Amino acid sequence: MRRLTAVLVASLLALVISTGPAAAHAKLESMTPADGSSMPAPPTKVVLTFNEPVGSNGTQIQVKSPAGVNVATGAPQVLDSTVTQPVGAMIEAGRYQVEARVVSADGHPITVSASFTITHAGHAPDAPPVDPTAQPPSNSNTVTVVAMCLVMLVVVALAIVIVRRRPAR
Repeated sequence: MRRLTAVLVASLLALVISTGPAAAHAKLESMTPADGSSMPAPPTKVVLTFNEPVGSNGTQIQVKSPAGVNVATGAPQVLDSTVTQPVGAMIEAGRYQVEARVVSADGHPITVSASFTITHAGHAPDAPPVDPTAQPPSNSNTVTVVAMCLVMLVVVALAIVIVRRRPAR
């Protein structure tokens, strides 16, 4: 019985230690264009970079023009800790407001509010076209968590089998 208890305690301790960094909420590290920045040509996308991977479910980004029109086009693309939102034609010069809601790897929502200013309206001539049929890359955080849980279940099952196979004294 002592061995089973020791194995279970060690397994739980390993699980808690391995999920420690994932328990923290993600924080915004940077945004492109930078919050408060001013630029002559409009960007073709807004990129949010977080300190840890974020999920793609529930991610919403709006980029509002000075008149309040959302110029974000298509779905945001999530790849690990980077969220990219393509934007359409920015035909107004002025301050653009970015409002984002992203879900952290631990399931907590993160809200971002920032702005940037465009001094000359219209997209830059070398702006690449946005492919509306492009699929965003998937996030592998869920796969890692499920794999860790399965490994823990196997360890616990093996501990139970080993303890039960011991002959009684």
